[in-house]
Amino acid sequence: MMSTADVPECHELIVGPDGSIPADQIARLGLRPGAHLRVVDEPSREHRTRFGGSLPDLPDLSWEDFERGSALARGDLRLS
Repeated sequence: MMSTADVPECHELIVGPDGSIPADQIARLGLRPGAHLRVVDEPSREHRTRFGGSLPDLPDLSWEDFERGSALARGDLRLS
């Protein structure tokens, strides 16, 4: 079971035009010089692949939909 204690806290930092993160943003988080940070890039929506991003438009399937799809798949296997 996962609790909220298992999820790392997220902080949003903005990279400056020179590629650095301003010291005041880092200090605001209580981090000191020498702290190790792990950066995870979040892909933009236009760069997500169908399987790599979220899939918000999935239909709700019923058990009957599942059975119909299974029967179609079995029929496809018999044809090949």
